[in-house]
Amino acid sequence: MKVLVTGGAGQLARAIAATWSGHEVLLSDRKSLDLTDPGAAASALALHRPRVVINAGAYTLVDRCEAEPDLARKVNADAVGWLADACNEIDALLVQISTDYVFDGRATRPYREDDPTHPATIYGRTKLEGEARAREAGNHLIVRTSWLYEAWGKNFLRTMLSAAAQRRSLKVVDDQRGTPTSCRALARQLERSVCEEWRGLVNASCEGETTWYGFAKEIFLVAGIQADLSPCTTEEFPTPAPRPAYSVLDAALRRSLGSDLMPSWQSALKEVISAGIE
Repeated sequence: MKVLVTGGAGQLARAIAATWSGHEVLLSDRKSLDLTDPGAAASALALHRPRVVINAGAYTLVDRCEAEPDLARKVNADAVGWLADACNEIDALLVQISTDYVFDGRATRPYREDDPTHPATIYGRTKLEGEARAREAGNHLIVRTSWLYEAWGKNFLRTMLSAAAQRRSLKVVDDQRGTPTSCRALARQLERSVCEEWRGLVNASCEGETTWYGFAKEIFLVAGIQADLSPCTTEEFPTPAPRPAYSVLDAALRRSLGSDLMPSWQSALKEVISAGIE
């Protein structure tokens, strides 16, 4: 099966290329498919004619989205509509990667797919608009996930390990709860979901929940590192865009659809660290 992945230079795209064995995976970077170019999607899909398009490209700099809302909307929403139109032209499946930021984080239980959305940031709003645009594809699967990281790329795991290597004192927020999710775990779930012909909207994060401080503690425990780590509150580190206080995603629908491959977040972390950090 030929699969085209946007955001080809990103951490999720690389994980897809590494885990989707037996498929022809084409990683499309900004040069070959610029998500800000209205005609780029149609041209790329007409040229390669993939059966599946995974939109792993996004404007994910949450704080900068607040200062650049037009660019965020073009990449996170408009581009999804262009991809949907192009997929319809060649009868391809569009897999849209979305986020826990479509919720405001005020819940006290894991969010289900049918819970009302209420994004509190430009990033969350534009990603929610992207979900709506993805539904314009006659054949689509929208996957919400959270707290992505990998052994490569820019992410919390590598930031923590780098800071510890520099012997820096670390304060990490302990009042935001969510689920760390490795890109390789998500990539394997995406492959199975596509092969089992899932459609619509589904959550796909690892199992369990923790805080960013709890995640950091587990990183250092698994890596065998002694770090100068302490908890703090969100108020101590204000940001232009508010972070959800609670953004755990419910897994019941995913389990009912077919093969649920998402491990616990602790198991996923052990897999990534044991395989080696770049």
